[in-house]
Amino acid sequence: MEQHLEYEVRPGSNVPQGLPRQRLAVLSPIWRAPALTLSYPDGEVHTLMGWSGSAPGAPCDLQVFWTRYEPTAPVVALAIGGDAGVRHFGPGAAVDTAQGFPFIALADSMIPAEVLSVIGPPPEPEPPPPLLLI
Repeated sequence: MEQHLEYEVRPGSNVPQGLPRQRLAVLSPIWRAPALTLSYPDGEVHTLMGWSGSAPGAPCDLQVFWTRYEPTAPVVALAIGGDAGVRHFGPGAAVDTAQGFPFIALADSMIPAEVLSVIGPPPEPEPPPPLLLI
């Protein structure tokens, strides 16, 4: 049986448009930590943090897990934060210059080993329903 997680981002200074309540399929264990460091192929290092609370808000745990939009859709590793979304810090970025997002999908090649050790490899796609011949 598939588990689900309810997730919503309130409109605010981090994510002005917010994100209506979503019911996300949880297809793996959930990796949780205060921040996630991403090393890009060009050598740049970026940091993701979960964000919560009213302006200016504060850091909260970031969560990463495998999910899919619908049963036949491809799986994706999704990073979500708190009720104020996720903050993305580029090289040398200060808290007040970080970009806010409701969530961030991670390319398979960008998922750090520490995260993969918890969430595992992407789950297999669901088989299509059988054909009904009449």
